[in-house]
Amino acid sequence: MWATVNRHNCLKGTIYFIVLFPFTAYTQHANAFEEGLALEKAFKTEKALNKFEQVIKEDPKHPKAYAHASRMEANIGGRIPTSKMEEKRKHLEKARSYANRAIEISPTDPDARLAHIISLGLLSEISRNPREKVLDAKLIHAEAKTIIELDSLYGEAYFVLGKWQLELSRLNWLELLACKVLFGGLPEEISRENALTYFNKALTINPNSILYLFGQASAYADLGKTEKAIAILQKALKLPLAEPDDEQRKERCRDLLKELTK
Repeated sequence: MWATVNRHNCLKGTIYFIVLFPFTAYTQHANAFEEGLALEKAFKTEKALNKFEQVIKEDPKHPKAYAHASRMEANIGGRIPTSKMEEKRKHLEKARSYANRAIEISPTDPDARLAHIISLGLLSEISRNPREKVLDAKLIHAEAKTIIELDSLYGEAYFVLGKWQLELSRLNWLELLACKVLFGGLPEEISRENALTYFNKALTINPNSILYLFGQASAYADLGKTEKAIAILQKALKLPLAEPDDEQRKERCRDLLKELTK
C-alpha cells in the first residue's frame, strides 16, 4: 500500500515540477526583460544590453529581447567615434545580427524591422562602398514600407522614409543618375517636398518627438524656409528627454540652429 502511495506522490511531484519549471523560467525571463526596458528608459544603455542578452541566453527565441539588444548595440556603436572604426563596426554588426535574428523569429514584429533599419543606416554611414550604400538604401526603404504595412501608425517608419528622401535629395544629378543606371534605380521619386511629407506624417503620430522635429526642420532648411526651421528647432530644444538618444538629437538641433542663425 505504502509503495503505491509513494509512487503516486512521486508522480504528483514530478508532474508539479514539470508544470512549474517552465512557468518559473518564463517569469524570470519576463522579469529580466522588464528590468532591461526600465534600464533602457533610464538611458542606462550598457546595463540594459546586459539584461537583454541575459534573456537571449536563457530564451534564444525571445524576439523582443533581440530587437532591444540590437537597439542598444546600435546606440553604443553610434556613439563611438570613427577614429575607433573597428570597435564601432563590431557593435553595429552585432546590432544587425540581433535584428536579423529577431526578424527570423517574428517576421511581423515592426520593432525588429526598425532595429534592422537602424543598424543598416549606421553601417551605411561608415561604408566607403557606393554600391553597398545604394543597396542598403533600397533595403531600408523596403523595410520601412513593410513596417507601415504591419502598423500604419508606426511613426518611426515615416521618419525613416523622410530621412531617406532627404538624404537622397542632397545628391547631385550625376550621383542620382548613377543610382538609376548602375544600381537598378530607386523605388520612388526623390524630393525634399516628399521628405517633408513623411516627416509631417510622423509628427501627426508623435508631435513631441525631438527626432521627428529635427527631420522636419532639416527639410524646411533645405527648402530655404529658414524661419520655419528655426521655430521648429527651438520647440525641439524645449522638450524633455524621452529616449536614450534625445540628448544627441538636441545637440544636432543646436548645431543646425547655429548654422541657420549665423
